[in-house]
Amino acid sequence: MAYLDPYSGPWTSRQARHLLRRTTFGPSPAMVETATNLGMSDTLLTLFQVIPLPDPPLKSIPDGTGNNQLDDPGALYGEPWINAAPFPNVNPPMYRNRILRSRGKSLYSWTFLQMHFTEINIKEKLALFWHNHFVVANSVIPHREYLYYTLLRTHATGNVKTLTKEITIDTGMLLYLSGAENTNAAPNENYSRELLELFTIGKGPLAGPGDYTNYTEEDVIAMARVLTGWRVTPVSNPNTLTAEFQANRHTTGEKNLSSRFGNAIIPENGDQEFKDLIDIIFQQEECSRFIIRKLYRWFVRTGIDEEIELNIIEPLAQILRNHDYEIQPALTTLLASEHFYEATACMIKSPVDLIMSASRGLNIQPPTIEVEDEYDHAYHFYIMCADLEQALFFHPNVAGWKAQYQEPSFDKLWINNLLLPKRHEFCRLMIEGGVFSYNDTNYAITTKAPVLEIIKTIATAADPNSLISELTDMLFNYPITASQITSLKDILIPGLPDFEWTVEYNAHLLNPSDDAIKASVENKLTQLFSVLVRMSEFQIM
Repeated sequence: MAYLDPYSGPWTSRQARHLLRRTTFGPSPAMVETATNLGMSDTLLTLFQVIPLPDPPLKSIPDGTGNNQLDDPGALYGEPWINAAPFPNVNPPMYRNRILRSRGKSLYSWTFLQMHFTEINIKEKLALFWHNHFVVANSVIPHREYLYYTLLRTHATGNVKTLTKEITIDTGMLLYLSGAENTNAAPNENYSRELLELFTIGKGPLAGPGDYTNYTEEDVIAMARVLTGWRVTPVSNPNTLTAEFQANRHTTGEKNLSSRFGNAIIPENGDQEFKDLIDIIFQQEECSRFIIRKLYRWFVRTGIDEEIELNIIEPLAQILRNHDYEIQPALTTLLASEHFYEATACMIKSPVDLIMSASRGLNIQPPTIEVEDEYDHAYHFYIMCADLEQALFFHPNVAGWKAQYQEPSFDKLWINNLLLPKRHEFCRLMIEGGVFSYNDTNYAITTKAPVLEIIKTIATAADPNSLISELTDMLFNYPITASQITSLKDILIPGLPDFEWTVEYNAHLLNPSDDAIKASVENKLTQLFSVLVRMSEFQIM
């Protein structure tokens, strides 16, 4: 088996679509066409091209609508709210929470809009990966959430070690994992434990009392002492969003690590000591393997056996170490490999991937004339994903979404008797429109897939067999059986001969202004697409 040898097979829309589905969200037909024309090498270069950070989220609730309790005094409708005070000084105080919720809604909508509008670039897919790796959840201050996710975006394709240092003193992380409560008088081991177990080196097999092979309980305690002294938002300035180091809260003196870290000694270094600690952690080779395994499960497939460990994980971990934890060389090697292009149709789409496949993948565009409509459109997708148990910014626990770590099921956890019907229904709504409910609130989907525009790109769309083959290739990325084509054709033209579709579709092309013919063709296509996106083949990638 070739494993990490460069892919040398044909480069068609099928390979381009596979690469883009794994590295972006629901790639549009235009993106696939561009990547097909670029070729693999240039597509990979484009994926890792440095792009500027997006403009900040906007206030999406119009001013003067009668909802004065939601009128944000720090921003006008359609303008960024991140320049406003993080803690609005309004009366009565209950209005503050409503304003914060409206900012949060704006942030979550905006995050999905970045997934939609970012073209051939891997940054958004990696930002979500790091969001599930360095989990910060359940914040009540949208400003903190924005700065945290901006940090992830900034370092998404860069250096893992640098990102780990930055996230360690991110105010959201300091609050979420009790780093702000970690003092010399009352050491708190919450962050030091997760830094080792979940963020850097992983918890190996139990080797003895308090010894997890990769680190020990002694290391957790010593590292907690290293990390003392950091705090968040002094009471005197509640609008501060940066961490500060207070020397009188820091445990001074040397800290001794166990033999698992070569009995390393960390000398006193004040507010730079946490960086010295992270450098020592990343000197351990297992750290590179741990990170590569998580990237492999995110981009390729969840199963890692001894063969994959030896021929994929180990050499990629070596590349990661050789480049001092710059992520791009190792990840590019993986995405350009024979192994990657053999690993098709083996992952169940996460809710985000599913919803984006059924929206951007079918050319559904957010309304962009009014900010309110655009953000509401994206917020519906956020709510759908939350209902499917992938709520961004609200992970179930610090380990992230279970489908990414819980063995042996992994991504199979995205589908069960509760979630599968919901996945089908949300995909149907993308095609037909309609209303869904979440937490006793109704959400209307009014922007539907432009089915007529989609099939206009298929030269042989007048032939129902060819039309269905082309559509299933576009939606599933691999051919289906002859019996499936027959069943789908019966959805399009139930009980009728093929020429009935040919005649009607050609009549529409000749008379596009005939509303009756157009409605008939569009209705048939809507029913066909509605079935296609609810097939099991659409659930995988």
